Amino acid sequence: MRRPQPRAVAFDFGNTLVEIGYPAAGLRAAGLELRERLQLVQLPLPAEELGPAVDARVDHLIAAAHRRRPLREVEIEGMYTRALSHVLRRRLPAEAGEIACELLQPPWAEVVSVRPGVLRALSGLRAEGIKVGLLSNAPYPPKVLHGILRRLRLAPLLDDAMFSSEFGFRKPSPAAFQLLLDRLGMEAADTWFVGDEWRADIQGAARAGMLPLVAPGAPPVPDPAVRQLRSFAELRELIRYPPGVVA
Repeated sequence: MRRPQPRAVAFDFGNTLVEIGYPAAGLRAAGLELRERLQLVQLPLPAEELGPAVDARVDHLIAAAHRRRPLREVEIEGMYTRALSHVLRRRLPAEAGEIACELLQPPWAEVVSVRPGVLRALSGLRAEGIKVGLLSNAPYPPKVLHGILRRLRLAPLLDDAMFSSEFGFRKPSPAAFQLLLDRLGMEAADTWFVGDEWRADIQGAARAGMLPLVAPGAPPVPDPAVRQLRSFAELRELIRYPPGVVA
């Protein structure tokens, strides 16, 4: 038994459509500006280490929060307040965390790059009359995330783009996938989902009734019946000859 050709294909973001580097220089520069903005005179660490230290602590806090409540998204400015207070070893007001978020997030936007074949693949899907969506677990400010989509020329190729920071819950929550379907105006049986994470993307999409596909270059998944793309160009061939139903 084969599924019909899809009417929509949706994608994860990080490690699927894009690759993300580490903005060491940008974080150091942002930390120095943060010191000036907050008028920090005495620091418990070298000034050039402030930005990377706060950023690393934010990552630690986010990971801990997701372990406790894996389907709920965090409030990012609060994480920056807590991280900054931890690094500086004193309690700081929420406004300080908002400034830290404002300064330390933009460097990340500069180290995101589109993976090979993505722009052509998305353009090809649109040319076939197939809707294209994005659903990503990303706790960061939506303004920054949508700015990245515009800078990378992805925004015009997407019928809708959704980040968990906009609606508060995360894949593999069924609500996240249903919201994607509602906004695309699609049924699950007519929609494929391409991602790199076994639980969030592949299992989540399958449980929502979509056909999951593993992104090119992603680690192998436990179920050999789930198709892994060799490249984004392979999507065109799969649309012509859809794979069998994945249990």
